[in-house]
Amino acid sequence: MTQVGFVVHPAVTKKVDLVIAEDEDSLSGKARKARKYGIPILSEVQMENYLAGNRTGSMAVRGVK
Repeated sequence: MTQVGFVVHPAVTKKVDLVIAEDEDSLSGKARKARKYGIPILSEVQMENYLAGNRTGSMAVRGVK
């Protein structure tokens, strides 16, 4: 992810713009915290599509250019 300009954080905080999870409906602690803070969660597949240039619909999330 750092090769394309993203900064990877070890924890979810209010400063995080987006969380990538294996499944966007994940029930993990990090995903629950992201939802609590209103941070978008993308699945790995959605992120791969975004990086491939398919930037439509739910891909246009805050903090992702």
